[in-house]
Amino acid sequence: MFVVGREQQKVFAHRCVLACRCQAFRGMLGQAPVGSQDSSSSVPPEGPFILGNVQPEVFLAVIEFLYTNSVTLNSHI
Repeated sequence: MFVVGREQQKVFAHRCVLACRCQAFRGMLGQAPVGSQDSSSSVPPEGPFILGNVQPEVFLAVIEFLYTNSVTLNSHI
């Protein structure tokens, strides 16, 4: 779960989809990098992930793209 923007809008997404499709999410949501000394005992971080400086509309557009490989933009995004 992500808490996005000043409005603190809750956005739910699948960790595996985000990590597969985006290196930034992989780093945020994943375990320690492969080959690091503690990768076998590392546990992925738990949410919620607070993204207070991101506009919810923009974050939802990113999520839409990661899930569908297309995105609908408007003048607000």
